[in-house]
Amino acid sequence: MADGKKERVRGGRSIFTVTLVLVVITLFWIAATHFGLSVLSAFRAYTVAESRWTNAQKQAVGHLLRYIVEQQPESYARFTERLELHAAFQTSRRTLLSDTPDRDLARRGFQTADLHPKDIELLLLPARFRAIIPYIGRAFEIWREGDDRISDLRRVAQDAQSAVEDRRIDAELTLEFLHRIEAVDQSLTDLQTSFNATITEGAQAIQTVFLRLLVAAGAGLIVTGYAVTSFIFRKTTELTREIAASESKFRRVLEHSRDVVYELDLESGAYDYMSPAVKSVLGYTLEEIQAGGLNFIIDRMHPEDRKRMEKEILEAKGVDVEQHFTKETEYRVRTGWGEYIWINNRRMLVQDTDGQPVAIVGAVRDITAQKEHEALIHKSLDENRTLLAEIHHRVKNNLAVVTSLLSLQKNKATGESYDILHDAESRISSIAMIHEKLYQSDSFAEVNMKEYIAEFVRGIARAYAPLEASVVIKQNVEAIHLDMTRAVPLGLILNELLNNAYKHGFAHADGGELTINFERHDDTVVLRVSDNGSGLPAGFNLDDTRTLGMTLVQTLTSQLRGTLEVTQNDLTTFQIEFPIV
Repeated sequence: MADGKKERVRGGRSIFTVTLVLVVITLFWIAATHFGLSVLSAFRAYTVAESRWTNAQKQAVGHLLRYIVEQQPESYARFTERLELHAAFQTSRRTLLSDTPDRDLARRGFQTADLHPKDIELLLLPARFRAIIPYIGRAFEIWREGDDRISDLRRVAQDAQSAVEDRRIDAELTLEFLHRIEAVDQSLTDLQTSFNATITEGAQAIQTVFLRLLVAAGAGLIVTGYAVTSFIFRKTTELTREIAASESKFRRVLEHSRDVVYELDLESGAYDYMSPAVKSVLGYTLEEIQAGGLNFIIDRMHPEDRKRMEKEILEAKGVDVEQHFTKETEYRVRTGWGEYIWINNRRMLVQDTDGQPVAIVGAVRDITAQKEHEALIHKSLDENRTLLAEIHHRVKNNLAVVTSLLSLQKNKATGESYDILHDAESRISSIAMIHEKLYQSDSFAEVNMKEYIAEFVRGIARAYAPLEASVVIKQNVEAIHLDMTRAVPLGLILNELLNNAYKHGFAHADGGELTINFERHDDTVVLRVSDNGSGLPAGFNLDDTRTLGMTLVQTLTSQLRGTLEVTQNDLTTFQIEFPIV
């Protein structure tokens, strides 16, 4: 009886142990089931929310493009309205990732997307597990980068609005804004694709780990495992269908966009996928293109673009493809309607586990209108350059006529009248030379002061022919480019200082040395003119000077927002320093 009692005790302990194990496994199974289903459901909810976020972003970009082109305040208002969703989502993200998350604030932010209440609650869940599920952390980081790009888009919009309101917007600035918007839009599209890929990978990884745990638990729960496993598989299937439905919604967004999305198999040259937008963009059916493969498009490329594109495709199949592959290219294609259009092709390589390229995934967009707009802008710029060149040329010629008249008059004058006419002639020549340099430059906006000073000094020296051979001129001049508003005053200042040196410094000397320094120091420029002539008159005071030349130098220095210093020791030095920015 004692042995039977002990056996019963041992049996009871075994049953208790097995029951305890089953209870522990069951509790673990229940906890794992709840956690896995919640995370998978949360991933699905984030896929739905991302589609709303993407749709709002694309609409905002469309309204902003329309605003820049049409300059209607209504378009800018609609742009701002569409970005309200992003601002609300950004608030939700920030509070969820903070040390003291405000779930009510996050919930109100997600409610702006008109999501199902259950989905909103699911959106609040993943932030708790971002430390243990790396996919969640990466997805939130991509989300944060998307918010940064939205901030970039807002800055572009503010710049555009300022330009429109100030009436500064022209064709060139419009094109600049369009390029900036396109860059931000493409960056957002890449981030959106990466976000969805991360969510999908996370869901698949969680599902894989989840199923393995269930199989292990099912092996230990022979009786309850079947029912539990059936339940889980049913739920998993439902969630998989929901994820597939969410992915289908995202694909429909792509298929209804103006871009043609495709996947090209590099080995076979066949298109594994191409969105239906190809019919409206290229005028060919999916069947026609898929039947013809890559050669279908190559055969219809413009002859001037075909060899280049064939080379790019060949390089994509070779070694070191990453060094040769071009992620963006443009070319012309003949459409089904018989006309050539410009195509922008953004693409990326898909590689296998060994790192070998196996496919190209990309998006094609019709940029014919943009190219035509660029051509018109370039034509307008060329016309403006020609007109500006003609203006500078005529101004230079007119000033040359004035200097010739002054020269003729000077030859008949004597004494003070001769000096006055000579100074006037020299000053006008300094301005005429500025226009000549602008006329000879490519930009018509800036003058290379090194070339200008060298030529101007030669002209001044020739004007004082008797002293030309005996005065040694040293130049330490940097190739600094100045616009006309700075070049003209500086030329006049240089004219006064050089004439002053020749007329007064070397008037009673057998010769001497004249040094010109023109250097840049960070954000300032320094002009220094020194000579070892007879020096300044006794009692010279810059503040009390009454001569026209010195008055002109002081006035022009103020116009440059600079400072003037005069020093007298072994050399007489005039130094002008002014900001260049």
